[in-house]
Formats: sequence, structure tokens, C-alpha cells
Amino acid sequence: MIEKVTVAGHIAIDHIFDIPYYPEKNHSIFIKSKEEYFGGGAANIAAGIAKLGCKSELVAAVDKNFEKSAYHNHLKRMGVELNVKKFDGEIAQAYIFNDDAHNQITYFYWGVSENMRDAKIEEREVIHIAPSHPEFAYNMAGKAKFLAFEPGQDIPRYDKEKLSSIIEKTDILFCNIFELKKIERIVGMKREKLKKHMDLVVTEGEKGSVLHAGGKTKKIPSVEADVIDPTGAGDAYRAAFWAGLMHGMDMEESCKLGSIASSLVVGKKGAQTGLPDWGMLIKKYEILSKAEKI
Repeated sequence: MIEKVTVAGHIAIDHIFDIPYYPEKNHSIFIKSKEEYFGGGAANIAAGIAKLGCKSELVAAVDKNFEKSAYHNHLKRMGVELNVKKFDGEIAQAYIFNDDAHNQITYFYWGVSENMRDAKIEEREVIHIAPSHPEFAYNMAGKAKFLAFEPGQDIPRYDKEKLSSIIEKTDILFCNIFELKKIERIVGMKREKLKKHMDLVVTEGEKGSVLHAGGKTKKIPSVEADVIDPTGAGDAYRAAFWAGLMHGMDMEESCKLGSIASSLVVGKKGAQTGLPDWGMLIKKYEILSKAEKI
């Protein structure tokens, strides 16, 4: 049984903008609304795990005034164990643009996260490497007895040597279908070969997700949702997946919890605003299971 998951990656502030549509190149568009929320992939996952009644540790870079911030207080209230590295500069910032069709484009400013390349950490039982600095991810991969890897939007920053080394150590790989194709191209391994070395959880948006584990492939359906903001859907999936395992469920059941958590998070604006607690999540799981919709 997993007792705690150490999540490594970004803590960030999300600036979420609503626009009617994406303009053509060299054109402009007006912004309908803009708001700030707590974000960063690793922070979202760690917060989600804690909200679901399980133990999480967050390893990330922050500015030197972070302990005085509302975000610090928020994570502490949620019960996230913080192992943050302080640097001069600004905390990471995400600029997220959603159009009326719920398409999303994100521009990410690393800020102090750039300094995580040389951060050191002791060995941990379970480490989930969320999008983060490649050097940091490479160092972290060697500290995990059990490693989950999610390179996400930071894949372009990896060279073949480092990405291949991390992949060799990975027990579970989390990615979407587009990221998987990039990984295949960089490391020179197709999905069929990758899934012989590790378990894969591949998300496919509205089509749901696919679990490759134990030599078997399981299709996990998506859950119908009233989408307000897609920010953090994947992070909620991964948080619920870990919580499922920590509550004694198997990988397929945990992926189904992930689909449900994603459907709940997208119903509110912000990556952490709609995170469910365990009672809410398991109740919806039981309802959907009985109706054979998950």
C-alpha cells in the first residue's frame, strides 16, 4: 500500500483569460475576462491528493517570500507537506487563454523554476515527476524506488539522452496522445515497446484514456461534464489515480476515478477550485458504476 506520493515540478500562479476566439497570426482580439488562480502541475496534483484524504509531498521552487503568501497558506491548510526550494526571483506564471469552444493555449513563464536544475532531494518511496526542469527530473528519477513520469509541456526541453535515461527508470508513464508521439520520436521507441517496460496511462481528451498495464490494455471512458474551464483536468486525473491506489483500488479503478475527477474540475474555473474530496469522488464512482457509465 502506498503511504505517500512525492510530487516534483512547478508551483505557479495561473492567469486565466477568456477570449471569444483565437486571432489569426499578426491579428489581435479582446479579452472578455481575466482572473488569477493557484496552479502549477505538481502543486495541483499534490493538492488533489491531499484533498482526497491522502498524504502528498510537494517539491518545487518558490520565491523567497512564498511563506508569507496566500498560496503557501492554502497548501498548508490542505495538508500538503512542503519541501520547497527558495530562490531570488518570481514564482512561475502560467498565462492560459480559453476560447468560447473550450480550446486552450497556455504560455508558461518558468521564473524561479529554472533554478531547480541543481536541487537535491533524498531517496523517496514513490515519486511523481510532473512537468519540470529536465536536469531536475533526471536527478529525481534516480531517487525513486517507484517512479511515475509525466513530462507534459516540457518535453521539448529534453534531449534524447536524459529523456531515455528517465524512461528507463519509469514504472508508470503519464501522457496524452500528442505527448506520447513526441516521446516516441525523441527516444526512438514506439508505444508497443514502451508498454513492455512500464505501465502507461494515455489520456485522449473527450475519448477518455487508455491504461496499458500487466500486458493488458483497458479503455477508460470519459465522464460527461459541463465544461467551464479545462485547466487542471489532467492534474485532477493523476491526483485521483494516486488516491485510488492509496485507498487500495486497482489501476483500472483508479483511472476511472481520474476520469471522474477531471469531469468535476472542469466544471469550475481554476485547476484547484473544483477538486473533489474522497466522499464526493467515490459516491459519483458508485453511481456511474451502477449505471455502467464508467
